[in-house]
Amino acid sequence: MNATAAPQVDTGEVKARALKGMVVLVLRTVASQGLRVISALALSRLLFPSDYGLFGIVAYASSLGVFLGDLGLSAALVRQSHEPTQDETFTIFWSHQALTAVIVAAVCALAPVLTEGYALGAEAVPMVWAMALGLFLSSLRVIPLMALERKLAFPLIARAELVENVAQVAGTLALAAAGMGAWALVVGSLIRGAVGLGCIAWASPWRPLGTFRWEVLRRLVGFGLAFQLPPLVAALVAGWVPLVVGQVLGKDVVGLVNWAWALASTPMMLSVVLNRVAFPAYCRMQDDPSGFAEYLKTSLRRLSAALLLTLPVAVLGMPVLVPLFFGQRWLAAVPLVQWFTLECLLITLTGLLATAQNAGGRPWERFAVVVGIGVTKWGVGTWAIHRWGFEGIGPVALAVSALEVWVTAWRVSHLNPGLRGLMWQVVEPLVSVGLLLAAAALVAWRWGPEGDWARWGVGGGLFLLLVLAREWLPGLRSMVGEVRDIIEFVRARRAARSAPASPAS
Repeated sequence: MNATAAPQVDTGEVKARALKGMVVLVLRTVASQGLRVISALALSRLLFPSDYGLFGIVAYASSLGVFLGDLGLSAALVRQSHEPTQDETFTIFWSHQALTAVIVAAVCALAPVLTEGYALGAEAVPMVWAMALGLFLSSLRVIPLMALERKLAFPLIARAELVENVAQVAGTLALAAAGMGAWALVVGSLIRGAVGLGCIAWASPWRPLGTFRWEVLRRLVGFGLAFQLPPLVAALVAGWVPLVVGQVLGKDVVGLVNWAWALASTPMMLSVVLNRVAFPAYCRMQDDPSGFAEYLKTSLRRLSAALLLTLPVAVLGMPVLVPLFFGQRWLAAVPLVQWFTLECLLITLTGLLATAQNAGGRPWERFAVVVGIGVTKWGVGTWAIHRWGFEGIGPVALAVSALEVWVTAWRVSHLNPGLRGLMWQVVEPLVSVGLLLAAAALVAWRWGPEGDWARWGVGGGLFLLLVLAREWLPGLRSMVGEVRDIIEFVRARRAARSAPASPAS
C-alpha cells in the first residue's frame, strides 16, 4: 500500500478554492433556506406541536447513531498529508457499514423501551425502526463525500444537496397534506437521505475498490475518535430537551422547543457551510501558521460583524414575525425563538473556532471543552427546568453557549503566536452588542408605545443608533468598518472576474 503525496497547493490557492466553495455553498444554503421557509409556513398549519414533539424524540434516538457510526475516520483521511489510497478508503468505508449495522440493531432493539418510557404510543416503534434503518443512507455516503471535500469540490456537493432538499420538502409537504402527521417528517427525512446518497454517489469519483487492512484502522482511529467524540457529546447534551423536558414538561413542550429551534437555527446553515469549507482549508494550511492565523481572525471578524448587526433586529421582531407568518398556535414559542436565535449566533462562532482547533491537531482538547460544557448544560438546565419550567430553557441555553465560545476562543488563541489577542477580538463584540440589545429591548418594551409593531420599530431603531454610538468608543473594534471591508472585498472579487485575461495568463 503506497501513499502518494498530496498535491502541493499554496496558501493563496487554498484560500481561493475555499472561497469558491463557500460562495457556492452559501448560494445553495440561500436556496435551501427559501425551501425551508416555504416548508415551515405550510407545515405550521398542517402539523401540531405534538407531531413535532413525537418526531423530535424519535429522531433524537436514531440521530445518535450518525455520530456513533462514523468515529471521525473520514475526517482523519481529510487531515492526513498524503492522498488516501484505495485500501485506506475501502477499509474506512466498510468499517462505517459494520459499525452502523451494530448501531441500527441496538436502536431497533431498544425502540419499545424508549417509546414506552415517554408514552409515545404504538406508532412510535415503527418510526424508530424506520429512522434507524435510514442511518445507512448516511453511512454509505461518508467516503464518497469525503473524496469530494478533500478536493474542495464544493460546487458538486452544493448541487447534490440542493436536489435532496427539494426532494425532502416536496415529500414532507405532500405527506403532511395527506394527513400523515409525524410520519410526514419521518418519511421526508428518509427521502432526503435516499436522494442525497444517489446524487453524491453519482458525483463522486470514488468506488469501493481495494483491500481491508486493519493497520489502516489502527492508525486513523486515534485522531478519528478525538474528532468525532465532541459532536457525539454535543448530541448527547442536546438530549436534555427531548429527555429532561419531555419527562418534566411533556411531549407538547418538546414540540414547541423543537419548532422554535428549527426556526431560530437558520444562521446555523451558514455555520455548516463555513465549517465544511474551513476544515479541509485549515488542514491544507498546517505548514503556514501566520497565514492560518490571519485567515481565521479575518473570518471571525467578518462573520461576527455580519451576525451582530442583523440578528438582534430580527430577535426584537419575533413577537410580530412568528404569529404573522406561522399563526397564533406558535405564539407560546416566541420567547424560545428569541433566546435560541442569540444562542445560534454564538454556536456559529464556536463552530469556526472548533474547526480551527481540530485542524490544528488538538481534537482531544476540543473534546475536553465539549464534555465540560455538556455537564454544565445538563446540570444547570435540569435545575432551571425544575425551578422555572418552560421559561428557564432559553436563558440557560444562551448562558452555557456564551461560556463555550469564551473557553474555545481562549484555547484557540494558544494554537500559534499569530493568534494572540483572539479571545478579546471574539468576546468583546458579543458582550458590548449584547448589552446594547438588552438596553434597547428594555426601553422598547417598558417605556415604548403600545403594540408589537411599534415596539419593534422603537427597539430596532434604538439598537442601531446605539451600535453607531459604539463605533466612537476607543479600544473597540469597528463592526461597521468590517462591513465596509466585506463590501470592498466582494467588489474586488467581481472586478477580478470581469477583468479581461492578459496574454500571459
